[in-house]
Amino acid sequence: MAVHFERMWEFETWANRRALESIAQLGEQGECLRLFGHILAAQRAWLTRLDGCDSSQIELFPTPAIEEGEAQVAENDRRALAYLAAVDDDSFGREIGYSNQTGKSFRNTPRDILTHLGMHSHYHRGQIAILVRQAGSTPAVTDFIVFCRLGR
Repeated sequence: MAVHFERMWEFETWANRRALESIAQLGEQGECLRLFGHILAAQRAWLTRLDGCDSSQIELFPTPAIEEGEAQVAENDRRALAYLAAVDDDSFGREIGYSNQTGKSFRNTPRDILTHLGMHSHYHRGQIAILVRQAGSTPAVTDFIVFCRLGR
């Protein structure tokens, strides 16, 4: 399982960097940066929960500057790969408890959380692509199969 999620995370990092490049070419970046900031903040929140810590202090809709986004992509990548390197395959199926930003408690498996993370990010990168196109620019292609075709 860890190998699978490491590959998925490599894709996440690649796709996030490409999306950020699309945003950087825009004159008005506000809503795109807000959505991108949300992707990164959600990743940070979930990684914090996977580490068994409180994520309630993490703002879920920040609007980072491009440079802050680049730094957060790198930090999330570092944290995710460290988590995946430390966890054994049996742990992916064991439920963990956590609370969301409002303090409501839930239980899910790391497998489901990590799967959610990829789907969540992909959804919001799609929204960013639409906004980039509406602004008259060309959005980055962030499809998984393109990542694979590039020999990643």
